[in-house]
Amino acid sequence: MNHPLAGFPITSTRDADEAQSTLSREFLDVRVNKVREPRDFHMEMSGVHLGQTLIGYNRFATEIQVDPGEVSDSVFLVLGMGTPATIHIDSEPVVSTEKGTVLSPRRRVIFDLQAGSGTLTVKAKFDAIEKRFQEMMDRRPGTPIVFDASVDFDNGVGAQTRRLLASLVNTIEQDSTVLENPVFRAGFDEMLLNIFMALPNNYSDELTGNRQQSIAPALVHKIEEFIEAHATEPVTVSDLVVQCGCSRGALFNAFRRFRGYTPMQFLAECRLRSAHAALQSSSPANTVSSIAYACGFSHLGRFSVAYRQRFGESPSATLLRSSDMSHAN
Repeated sequence: MNHPLAGFPITSTRDADEAQSTLSREFLDVRVNKVREPRDFHMEMSGVHLGQTLIGYNRFATEIQVDPGEVSDSVFLVLGMGTPATIHIDSEPVVSTEKGTVLSPRRRVIFDLQAGSGTLTVKAKFDAIEKRFQEMMDRRPGTPIVFDASVDFDNGVGAQTRRLLASLVNTIEQDSTVLENPVFRAGFDEMLLNIFMALPNNYSDELTGNRQQSIAPALVHKIEEFIEAHATEPVTVSDLVVQCGCSRGALFNAFRRFRGYTPMQFLAECRLRSAHAALQSSSPANTVSSIAYACGFSHLGRFSVAYRQRFGESPSATLLRSSDMSHAN
């Protein structure tokens, strides 16, 4: 039976272990649970890697549960096709044939798939999403981008998203040589990143609102530049008030209106990014404590909690992985 992107097969397997391995390689680490009829197990997967994004299709012949755990470094848009699939996001069920599902970092996910259920999935690395935001808004997001967990595909941006994805899949299926043209391939890649940016998220008003209303005043830019330049120092609200030459209330109101976060949240984000980069490229002589203090954190416990919430793992885990890679090289 034909299915989306059938001309771009990745696997067709009756082995649940092979299915688990392929899903983990192409999408995210998963554990295949509760195969109802192991003898009838069959998974089909097809898809296309476009650069920073992947668009793929999966179909299961048997009832199955797939457990990815907590999403880490990518964002996924999942559209149900055929028999309904239920996706539990932080224990809240979303039926994928009724609504689209967006899986964001730090969300706990479980798939309950019925026999014959299929999903069309778009994957993008989270850092590519943040980079696209910066290209569009001429600044980095002050706090992490958080997407709504579900999208109504019958109305508004959801309906537009469904039509765009159907058009893209149809274009690729009609003439696969279109992917040999690097200009078209890059254009499809960018289109999928733009689709993510259009999905409901905590920056939607700024991204899609009136341009005059979304441009922050000079004082916001000034304070952000000051924070970035002095993030490793003990910056206080009083320091920021002196820099902007306005009242505390005016400063926080400007950030709330034009950014959706406070100046101190932006400071914390700058420090977390700096710590993340330092831990990823650390020398064996460095410790979590020394890096945290160097990046402006004064309380290790709060730093560890904030770091795990932001990056999905402990600071020590990042440091250990960096050390292992250094020894391997």
